Amino acid sequence: MSEQPQQTILNLQECLALERTTLANERTFLSYSRTAIMIFITGLSVFEFFQGMIVIYVMGWIAIVISTILFFVGLSKYMKRFGSLSHLKSGCLHPYLNKKKGNK
Repeated sequence: MSEQPQQTILNLQECLALERTTLANERTFLSYSRTAIMIFITGLSVFEFFQGMIVIYVMGWIAIVISTILFFVGLSKYMKRFGSLSHLKSGCLHPYLNKKKGNK
């Protein structure tokens, strides 16, 4: 006989904490993205303003590579945390769904 894991129902305080954590995860991903975009733009602007200088040209390419890596690191962290949070959020029920008719 196999036992199915019971889904725990979280109270309102725990559900709100999960929502805050979800929003913090999104803010963190947006920070990673914003930083990656700024480093990428810096790398591109180096090509435009410092033409003919090999050292600066190489630094521009390094900035572009670092920005790409940074974006994908942020994306992987976001997706990993999003998966674990969505699993936990399945235990949250809307507080008004639990009320019986006639109770206020």
